[in-house]
Amino acid sequence: MQQKPKNPSKHVLNRRQFIEISGKGIASLSVGAAGLGSLSLSACESPKSNKVFGACHHDCPDTCSWEITTEDNQIKSFKASESNPYTAGKLCNKMDNFHNEVVFSPHRLLKPLKRVGVKGSGDFAEISWDQALQEISEKLKIILDEKGGEAILPFSYGGNEGIIQGRAGRKLFAHMGASRLDRTICGDAAVAGIEAVNGQTTGVMPEDIIHSRFIVLWGTNTLYTNQHLWPFILKAKEQGAKIVVIDPFKSDTAMEADWYIQPFPGTDTALALGLIHVILAENLQDVDYISKYTSGINELTVHVQLYNPENVAKITGLDKETIIDLAKSYANAKPSLIRLLIGMEHQSNGASAYRAIAMLPALTGAWKELGGGLMHMAYELFGEALNYEPHELPQNLKEKTTRLINMVKLGKVLTDPTMSPSIDALFVYNANPAVTIPNQNLVLEGLKRTDLLTVVLDHFVTDTARYADYVFPATTPFENWDLFSTWAIPYLNINEPAIPPLGEAKANTEFFRLLAKHMGYEESYLFEDDQDLVKTTLDSNHPYMKGITYKSLRKTGWAKFNLPDPWMPHVEGNFATPTKKCLFYNPNVDPALPDYIPLPHSEEDIINYPYRLLSIKSTKHFLNSSHANIDSLIQKEGKPYLDISDEDAIALSIVDGDAVKVYNQRGEVLLNAKIKKRVKKGVVCMPQGYWTSLMDGDSSANALTDDLLTDMGGGAALQEARVAIMKV
Repeated sequence: MQQKPKNPSKHVLNRRQFIEISGKGIASLSVGAAGLGSLSLSACESPKSNKVFGACHHDCPDTCSWEITTEDNQIKSFKASESNPYTAGKLCNKMDNFHNEVVFSPHRLLKPLKRVGVKGSGDFAEISWDQALQEISEKLKIILDEKGGEAILPFSYGGNEGIIQGRAGRKLFAHMGASRLDRTICGDAAVAGIEAVNGQTTGVMPEDIIHSRFIVLWGTNTLYTNQHLWPFILKAKEQGAKIVVIDPFKSDTAMEADWYIQPFPGTDTALALGLIHVILAENLQDVDYISKYTSGINELTVHVQLYNPENVAKITGLDKETIIDLAKSYANAKPSLIRLLIGMEHQSNGASAYRAIAMLPALTGAWKELGGGLMHMAYELFGEALNYEPHELPQNLKEKTTRLINMVKLGKVLTDPTMSPSIDALFVYNANPAVTIPNQNLVLEGLKRTDLLTVVLDHFVTDTARYADYVFPATTPFENWDLFSTWAIPYLNINEPAIPPLGEAKANTEFFRLLAKHMGYEESYLFEDDQDLVKTTLDSNHPYMKGITYKSLRKTGWAKFNLPDPWMPHVEGNFATPTKKCLFYNPNVDPALPDYIPLPHSEEDIINYPYRLLSIKSTKHFLNSSHANIDSLIQKEGKPYLDISDEDAIALSIVDGDAVKVYNQRGEVLLNAKIKKRVKKGVVCMPQGYWTSLMDGDSSANALTDDLLTDMGGGAALQEARVAIMKV
């Protein structure tokens, strides 16, 4: 299904634009003497005590504020900001020891490397920055001369969410005429679905969840992936709220819920439409709100007749009584709130599910209550408030039209012999696609190409870097300027370097400035200073920014936008659609109403691969693939496992702890079985994020996933994989 063109809404920053804004096991690699002593900061001239502010750079809804104190040029204190009421003096367990486990890690990459072995071997020798950049620039000039800029592909994502470091290189690649990367793997399907209904994704602010009395956590493992929201949920519970979790995997969050509902994977669209059916059949809708602030109720009413409780029960695997009770409880509770993140979007019906769910608050009038409605993202606030003009491409570059390549399809793009021009140069930063992109073995096949120039910027020699021709040491947020917007909370953070870059590490921005210089380019927009970019981005007179300046942020580190209080954006409609109404029926989207359309599988595939695979963010100590190489965190997390139902385990003669092989036509993964009643019969689940080089069999979850795209938004429908299991 394709989304038709629609009228532009007020907000100026979409999810894709927001994202664009925003060493173990290595042969022959030496980074010098290990240990903190060798990483002293004696290069600073005058010893003094200093405190600077920063924030977590990871792709996470919390974006925690932190404080760093140095004394005599050494880190003396690293802690969460206690003044920020959302961070509340606590970092997540992934980041508690970031300074020791990453910044000062003895395995950290501190010098540029050049490949001397075969791709994938991790066999490198040290090289100077100047020599490496000179060699790269010479190769690029040949590629540009022979094939043009589209033979070059930048590949970056959420490894660094900073407005400055996350957007690094964008102008340089545009100047070269490089292929553009469609950064849609995570979030875009959800956004496309919600925007088709509301015209925007911004709804209830996280801290207002304390006013809710019926909280539905739909497809989100809050305890692990949104930890700082949990205390607010507990406060709401103390005040009488009921916590409901809807998830095909019985997560730790589900175990803390008052009511856990476990549908089959990929059936959320049917469940949401089934709830709408019951609400309308029982006359539980808010007729006044619907008549004033929505359109398409008649079409929706007819549409959901097919989604009666009996039919939805067959699709979802739930009892029809559960569907009816959930619909009634949600509609009758005041205020009721649905919390969504992005886990549910990774299915063929991903955007449709979000469309259907986004209709529920308008149907019941939940938007009229403080703490009622839908909570999803908040990035649009930053698009309105900040000055993004310094980050825009110069007019002459905007006029260039180059091809757009979906990042989900990286494996096919790198291996397709019909690509014209072929991708001959790949620049990877803020990303580890060898681990995080679906159809992993095809990605690795592409990375093995001897004619592909691959350049990686990172803190460690990642699984992707093992295939690189050149690897450059990147700075951490401890060592560079940045500004952090967030995609889920209305808090802005400045990031000031606390220490000089360790070793020969350089910021992403500095790498691209140096590369531009070696390419012989002289345009001023290729050499902008990081600190100046921070200042100009904050130069805004928007009401949300009242009192928030570069100077004020350097004193506090963070600031909350000056939003109207209370923040209740849809009490009287005011949706960001052309009509300002919530669109139950949207004629500008195909189809005009969300529908449950299961992905067809051949009879042969169903027989050969009888189990539906979930590959999810269930790790407690890793964030996507970041930190998955840290020894202490690996020990805490333990070996990866495959959750299997009791019934399937008995049929396969598998007991808890057995070694198993999970496989399909794309690859295989070796794991240990875990039988803890967390999945339904016919469903298995494994964690994402483990590095292939640190796994038995050198293969991880994405070896099994397909690069299928979602129904809207171009996201990754990676939860549609089917697998077989055998005991080994």
